[in-house]
Amino acid sequence: MNSVLAFPILTFDVTKLNPSFGYVFDARWLDPYESVVSILWKFVWMNGLAGHEVVERIASHTVDPYDGIEATPEDINRQYLAHVLRIRRQTVREAIPVQSSLRPFNSELRFCSWCMSRGYHSVLHQFGLMLTCPIHARPLESRCRHCGQTSSYRIDAQLLDAPFRCPHCRVPYSASWTWFAKRGALGQRERMALIRAYIG
Repeated sequence: MNSVLAFPILTFDVTKLNPSFGYVFDARWLDPYESVVSILWKFVWMNGLAGHEVVERIASHTVDPYDGIEATPEDINRQYLAHVLRIRRQTVREAIPVQSSLRPFNSELRFCSWCMSRGYHSVLHQFGLMLTCPIHARPLESRCRHCGQTSSYRIDAQLLDAPFRCPHCRVPYSASWTWFAKRGALGQRERMALIRAYIG
């Protein structure tokens, strides 16, 4: 069990993604243009949830949670997700944008290890033409430094069960990610870099 979590284990309704006694989620944990994967990692981690339960509840259709769903508006019930996490619908829309030929998504999970160290993965990292992190100007990575495997950018039980970690070997993509609930907000320079990249 994680050492950062100072909250009681919660009892969840087996038919809905609604806990019987409340759950832990805070919109202040999110940075601009946070990916849906990153948002769900935080939700799963802080509430001790099983990934398959979350996949089944947020999918817009019946799904095998181990096969998973695409991170698209067609496969994820965005309105339901915003309601359950009590976050703005705009935040969810930005986390799950509509893909287009002008802005294709990379099918492999891509990340900046420096962003991962603050418990952050940006949807911008998945944009096909984005080769470097908008904040740190570092080349984006797709392979785990420990086992060398890549992971699909797909919402499935295996991925959600390994928050900010490689779902194959479970080694963290970067150190210190568990402190995301205590870290400070991004500075203005970092926020502007993300905005420019998003609208660019």
